[in-house]
Amino acid sequence: MLSFLKKKWCLAEVPPEKTLALAKELDIPYTLAVLLINRGVATTEEGQTFLNADFSLLHDPFLMAGMDRAVERVVRAIENEESITVFCDYDVDGVTSAAFLTHFFRDLNIPVSAYLPERQAEGYGLNEDAIRKIREQGSTLMITADCGITGVKEVALANELGLDVIVTDHHQVGEEGLPNAVAVLNPHRDECNYPFRFLSGVGLAFKLAIGIRNRLHSAGMKKEDLPNLKRHLDLFALGTIADVAPLTGENHILTRHGLDVLSTSAKPGLVALKEVAGIVGNVDARSVGFGLGPRLNAAGRLGKADNGLHLLTATDLPAAKALANELEKTNRERKEIQAETFQEAESLLLNERDRENIRVIVLASEIFHPGVIGIAASKMVEKYHRPTVLIALEEGVGKGSGRSIPKFNLFKAFTNCTKYLAQFGGHAYAAGLTIEDNNIDLFRDAINKVGHQYLKEEDLIPEVRIDTTLELSQVDFELYRNISLLEPFGAENPMPSFQSNKIKVKELKFIGKEKNHVRFKAIQGDGQIEVVAFNFAEIFQSLDTTREVYDISYELHLNSWNGREKLELRLLDIRGL
Repeated sequence: MLSFLKKKWCLAEVPPEKTLALAKELDIPYTLAVLLINRGVATTEEGQTFLNADFSLLHDPFLMAGMDRAVERVVRAIENEESITVFCDYDVDGVTSAAFLTHFFRDLNIPVSAYLPERQAEGYGLNEDAIRKIREQGSTLMITADCGITGVKEVALANELGLDVIVTDHHQVGEEGLPNAVAVLNPHRDECNYPFRFLSGVGLAFKLAIGIRNRLHSAGMKKEDLPNLKRHLDLFALGTIADVAPLTGENHILTRHGLDVLSTSAKPGLVALKEVAGIVGNVDARSVGFGLGPRLNAAGRLGKADNGLHLLTATDLPAAKALANELEKTNRERKEIQAETFQEAESLLLNERDRENIRVIVLASEIFHPGVIGIAASKMVEKYHRPTVLIALEEGVGKGSGRSIPKFNLFKAFTNCTKYLAQFGGHAYAAGLTIEDNNIDLFRDAINKVGHQYLKEEDLIPEVRIDTTLELSQVDFELYRNISLLEPFGAENPMPSFQSNKIKVKELKFIGKEKNHVRFKAIQGDGQIEVVAFNFAEIFQSLDTTREVYDISYELHLNSWNGREKLELRLLDIRGL
C-alpha cells in the first residue's frame, strides 16, 4: 500500500534474538540495539566503536597501500626544504583537503602553496597547463587532494618535468589504471587492504598528515613541536559531511569529534563563515550540510573556488569576514542560477516523448550552468525518483553531472556507455562526464537500455525507510538521548525514523507564511505529542481528520525556544488504513 505521497514504506526487519543479545552485551535499550543493527553493526566490538567513537579505534595509516612511499617523499621534501604545492578539486571536500594540508605544513613551518583549477576554463582534475605552471613556479613535489586518480597523462608529464606527484584521491580508479606517481593513496585501489574504504578526500589528507607526523616523531622530533591534528578536525568534519561520505567507521569517529572542534573553532575563516550562515553555538551535521557546505560549494560552482580556500586558510578575521561576505553573495547568485537550471530541466522533461518509459533522465541545454547541474540533478531525482544526468552545452561540448537512486550504480552505468563519452568519473550515486554534442542522443539511448536492464518498475517508487515501530507512549527524552548517541547523522547513518500506527489527528493548524505547513497533536492511547509537517498542507486539506485514523512515519526532534525544550515529531509521511 502506497502512502498519500505515493511512497512505499520499508520497515527494517531485525532478528529479535540478535537484537536482544546486542542490547545485553552493550547494556543498552532494545530500540538503540535495533538502530545499531540497521546501521550495519554486527558485533559487540563494532557497537562499542560506534557508540564510543574513541581515537584509539582509528586504523594505522601505514595499512594503506602507498603510505610508506608518500610519507618518505614528504619527509625528504621537508628535510631538503623543497617547494610543495597542493593541487585540489574545487568542491568543499577538495578545498578542505587543501586547507587541512596547508594548516599542517604551516604548523611545521614548511612553505606550501595551493593550486585550484578554475572550473570552467580548466575543468575537473589535473591539467597539463597547471602542471607546467606549478613546475615553473619552482615546486618539486605536488600533492593532489581529492583528485588525480585519472590523471595518467598529466602525472606522466609531471615526471618528465621533474615534478614528483603524490596522489590522494577517493574516487574510482579509471580504465587506464593508476597514474605513475611516487605514491597513490586511494582505498579503492585493488591492491589496497586498508580496513575502511570510505574516507573522503579530506580524510586521506588527514591520514597522510598522521603518517608524516608519526614518522617525524620517530625521527626524533619532540611531541610538543609536532602539529596537533585534532585542532584541524573542524576541516575534516566540514569536508566529509559536504561530500556526503558515509558517516560510519573512521568517518563517524572523526566527524563526531570534528563537529565539536567546529563548534568552538577559532579559525578566522570558520568564525566568519558561521556568522554569515547564521550558525550560533553547537554545529551539527545539518548545519554543515545546509549552511556551511553550500556557501563554500557555491564558490567552486561559479568559478571562484579560491575564495573558499583563502577563507579556510585565512589568519586575519577582517579579511576572513570580507571573503565570507563574498561567498554569501556568490551563494545567492548560485541559488538563482540553480532555480533557472531546474526550471529548464523540468521544461525539457515535459517535452520528452514517451516520458513514462524513461528509466534514466538525460537532458542537455545551453541554458544549464555547469556549476549547478549536480544540485539540479539531485532535485530532479528527489522529485521524479529516476537517475538523472544534466548536460551543460557550450560550443558543441557537453559537461554533465549525474545523480542516482539506491538501485542504480551510475558510475557502472557510465562504464557501459564509454564509447559515447570523452571522459567520466565519480561514484555509484554521483558521477560526471564530458561528451560531444552529437553523441548525446546515442548516450541517452544506451544508458536507458542499461536502466531497463537493471531497474524494475517497483525500483522507481520512492521509499520511506523506517527503523522500527513505536507506541507514542515510548517517545520521551530518554529515547531522544539514546538516539543522540548515534550522532552525527548523514550518509549510511541516517537520522532514525519511526512508525506509529492508528494515530488520531487533533488540533490541526495550517502554519507558515504561505500556510503550506501543518502542525497537529498526534494521539494514540495514553501517548500524545506535537507533530510538525513541512509542505503537507495540500495532503491534509484532502483528509477527514475528524473521523479517520492514520499511520505516520517520522523523526524525533528537540525543539528549543526561549530556554524551553520540548520533543516533537517531524512528519516524513502519512498513510490511511
